[in-house]
Amino acid sequence: MHRYKHLGKTILSLISFISLSVFAKAQSTWHFEDESLQAETKKPGTVELHITSNRNRPQLVNGFKGKGLRTDGYSTWLSGKIRNGRLRSLQAEFALETYPTDTAGFFALGNGQDWVSACVDRFGQPMLAVRKDGRISYYGSNTTIGKFKWTNIGLSLASGKAELLLNGETIVAVDIATNRVDAGTDSILIGRDWREKSVGILPVTAINGIIDELVASPENLNKTEIAKLNDRREHQQAILAIPEERFKNDFTRPRYHLLPAANWTNETHALIFYKGKYNVFNQKNGANLFLGQINWGHFSSPDLIQWTEHKPVLTPQPGYDQNGIWSGCIISDNTGHPVIFYSAGGDKGMNISAAYPDDDSLNGWHKYSGNPVIKGNPEQFSRKDFHDPIVWKHEDTWYMGVGFGLEENGIQKGTILLYKSTDLKNWTYLHPLFTGDPERDDSGVFWEMPLFWKMGNKYILLVNKVPERRKPAVAMYWTGDFTGEKFVPDDPAPKRLEVINRLLSPSVAIDAMGNTTAIAIIPDETSAQETFSRGWTHLYSIPRVWTLDNGKIKQSPHPALSKLRSSVTEFPQTTIDTISTLLLSKDNHQVEISVDITPGDAKQFGVLLGKDAKGNEVSKIYFDIDKRLLVVDQMKSSLRKYVPLQVRTGPYSVTPGQKINLHLFIDGSVIEGFINNKDAFTTRIFPLNSESTRVEMFSAGGSVQLSEARVWKLKSSNNQTAF
Repeated sequence: MHRYKHLGKTILSLISFISLSVFAKAQSTWHFEDESLQAETKKPGTVELHITSNRNRPQLVNGFKGKGLRTDGYSTWLSGKIRNGRLRSLQAEFALETYPTDTAGFFALGNGQDWVSACVDRFGQPMLAVRKDGRISYYGSNTTIGKFKWTNIGLSLASGKAELLLNGETIVAVDIATNRVDAGTDSILIGRDWREKSVGILPVTAINGIIDELVASPENLNKTEIAKLNDRREHQQAILAIPEERFKNDFTRPRYHLLPAANWTNETHALIFYKGKYNVFNQKNGANLFLGQINWGHFSSPDLIQWTEHKPVLTPQPGYDQNGIWSGCIISDNTGHPVIFYSAGGDKGMNISAAYPDDDSLNGWHKYSGNPVIKGNPEQFSRKDFHDPIVWKHEDTWYMGVGFGLEENGIQKGTILLYKSTDLKNWTYLHPLFTGDPERDDSGVFWEMPLFWKMGNKYILLVNKVPERRKPAVAMYWTGDFTGEKFVPDDPAPKRLEVINRLLSPSVAIDAMGNTTAIAIIPDETSAQETFSRGWTHLYSIPRVWTLDNGKIKQSPHPALSKLRSSVTEFPQTTIDTISTLLLSKDNHQVEISVDITPGDAKQFGVLLGKDAKGNEVSKIYFDIDKRLLVVDQMKSSLRKYVPLQVRTGPYSVTPGQKINLHLFIDGSVIEGFINNKDAFTTRIFPLNSESTRVEMFSAGGSVQLSEARVWKLKSSNNQTAF
């Protein structure tokens, strides 16, 4: 789902203001030790600073000395006016979690239309930005600032010159003698560039990290004093874990599902069980809440339940992957060592590149020196957008499929381009592995995130068709054979992975017990305004076990999930007709529900969930007997302003008198459902009220028999952050 997230346009409002008194005629230092954010000062004078954030209080975390101010990359910075004095220099200790999605500022000083900014680009290069007479000029440094470490950034304006300092050393100096900033400054920004630039409603010129020991002075910087702390900066750990309080009161945020600590994520990929540990990687923009500056994030787990998020393992660099480290896969080579293949966004199109682990922890990776291993798509195709490699071995040959789209007889079709190699480094293009026929099979015009996976003696080719002409993205698959370097399907018509589409792009591996195990992305589908207020977007499914039965993928919850159960409530056998049966009423957002239902003469039956006591908020998931549909009705699911209200259906037949099992996993805003441990569906709910947690069984037009029902309260998986 990673090429089509759209952000609406709105005006960003300043949610929180904190007025600070500081002294501009002498050095002033902010230690950020308490929420008042007061500065230490010596003489009278004022600078009025305001904090801008989408949270109602500043987030203070472990800093360089004591506490520091935590920013997020899009909503949090300090700004103000300088009064009764003049600032010549600024310095602070910074620790970056990520590089920004656009050039962002550490701090800036301005006067009228002119300003000078100490900033950093999306590759980590510190720069000076100078605006004069409406024109912005950038002056680079040929230096890279490290992430997850402390760095002192200094900005000095003196003697007609602007200087950018790194740990007390001047790395850029620019003549500003004819610039109005040299005559004095009246405005200040901390943690953001002076430029106002956004993607939709999301600002992109703010940093994501920690700010500490901010010093504003009318004097020049003391380089010697700054350099005295360089040894401490080199060895003191910068802890960039997201403060627990950031999402403490967000009951929609899942607690036992896998998701990053904050901000944007996309597909999981490269699930692998290696050296007794599970690893999975993901599309990650840690700097903001939209699709940009994509890194490969990394998680590990001993059991598929409790996950630790590590530092990203791959990040864009100038050249063949400067526009993003996009999706890909992981395989074990002929020696049993993992190799990553990923889509590399170059300046002239997409490439395929490789990376190798530094050690068996898989926490550090280095890019192959011969990258890209495939430079652009085959020359006979004019389209430049091909991506998402999947690699497998057949007999003694390695094969790679890459998601693509082509045109035949004026018709756009999804396809997979096939390459082969003997050494995983030199690849030869063959031909399309398989091409859809959208006029007959509704398989779409372009395929992303392909999966080619062997179960028994059959191959599964799963693709995700991109949305087009108001048709949503869909995960669909065929089963068949790999013959003559072609995929030959058993049936030309694809099957949908889920009864009702909401889950995409599964990553698959063999687990410790030999099961084919899958984890996939579950997108939010909420507006940019809702995402901005929340501060995180998208998550991943619970682990699922796949089996292949007569050409169909059967899905069931992974048995490891039973570790999450804390208590169970069992309900006696009962008949449900006009009055619903209450299964859950208390404020509990993490539950597992299993019910056995035997349809009688009811026309519809199912479950009401996410419901408040008055029914102002409620989602309905039910079976429609006559129409042979599974229905997810969310027309009343939320009173929030920016949550879509809709109805989705999928074909599903239920036989009266034949018992079925409905198995639900509810975790904040995500609901994953399984029918008879075979068919699956997924949805999201974002109710406004935290008490909208009631779960009821209902029937309409007749009765059903509820023969067994159990409700488990589930514990948090206690996911960790290792940075």
